[in-house]
Amino acid sequence: MPLEVERKYLNVDFAALRRALCDLDARNLGAHFESNWVFDTPDARLFANGRLLRLRMQEWPGAIRHVLTLKLPAAQNERFKVREEHELEVTDATAMRAVLHGLGYVAGARYEKVREPWLFEDVAVALDTLPFAHVLELEGEAGHIERVAARLGLDKAETSTKSYHQLHQEWRCLHKLPPDLSFVFDAEQRWRCRRKLGFVEADQPGGRPGTTVKV
Repeated sequence: MPLEVERKYLNVDFAALRRALCDLDARNLGAHFESNWVFDTPDARLFANGRLLRLRMQEWPGAIRHVLTLKLPAAQNERFKVREEHELEVTDATAMRAVLHGLGYVAGARYEKVREPWLFEDVAVALDTLPFAHVLELEGEAGHIERVAARLGLDKAETSTKSYHQLHQEWRCLHKLPPDLSFVFDAEQRWRCRRKLGFVEADQPGGRPGTTVKV
């Protein structure tokens, strides 16, 4: 049974973390832009039962990867988020969407992020830039996560086992905004993020063709 064991760290200094990872000879796997579509029944039965059905597109300059993921309800664990997870790489995302629609699922939410993945001592280290926050995520065996967190100086960092959906809802509530299942970059944010990753976009939104903007 494939289990996903992870813990998130909030309000982390990404620049300091990158320096620590480099000093420890961690391996940078290459940042990418992510677009995610969450599928559910029209009456949201999967969400109500703690299940997640997601089609993800990962983009690098010159490469695209699609992954279909099913996550089952999270186990009760105060220190780590533990879920059974099944993933399948998809070669034809359009056909996969047609299959999901044919089974009665609809895309009920969408979210985006920039993920900068590293590998350190068999723990997946992900620096995630979201439209509303910067979050560090460690995934691996529980004991290994604890060891890596200590080596990265995260002993006193604020931790969370909540999903990005839950963190987003809390952020919206804090800012007195209505609930929204989706969180995506606005056009300017998306352009800046993708530009930083090396994508050659046509024009800067609201600017002149070829305008260079500091990211």
